[in-house]
Amino acid sequence: MEEIVDIVDENDRFVRKATRDEMMEKGLLHRAARVIVVNGKGEYLVHKRAAAKKIYPGRWDIGIAETLVSGEGYEAAAIRGLAEELGIHGVSNMELKSSLLFKLRYASEINNAWLKVYEITYDGAITPQADEIEAVQFLPLNGVIELSKGDNFSPSGKFVLDNYLEVGPY
Repeated sequence: MEEIVDIVDENDRFVRKATRDEMMEKGLLHRAARVIVVNGKGEYLVHKRAAAKKIYPGRWDIGIAETLVSGEGYEAAAIRGLAEELGIHGVSNMELKSSLLFKLRYASEINNAWLKVYEITYDGAITPQADEIEAVQFLPLNGVIELSKGDNFSPSGKFVLDNYLEVGPY
């Protein structure tokens, strides 16, 4: 069954529904949640996107990003993404609401989204979903910054990282 997403306007208001494929093909504005994962040592989770991904295949990225399905809230999508992509369970809606860092608009030819960016601290097991993620590692912030300077880093991840560096809380 094809995934349905909500298309939104410049004010993040619902406009219509579309299939995920249509949203991606036309670069339609949609919603996505991103979670920056930091361990107890202050290291940041980065992952290498699977080669089969339609957007930014094989590139490194910070945390996880999850497109909201139609009718889903940002926090629910973040919880789903953590569970599906990394095997992280037990993060609550309230925990995410209190860890919201910022909301921003990302726009490129192939990815056009309103993003809510959260940060959680997590020291448990990571079980990457093979069809989404090729590799996972934790790096100190300066290591993530260095990695993001290369051509092999997701442009949306770089955008989020740059905004994160402006507002903290690191």
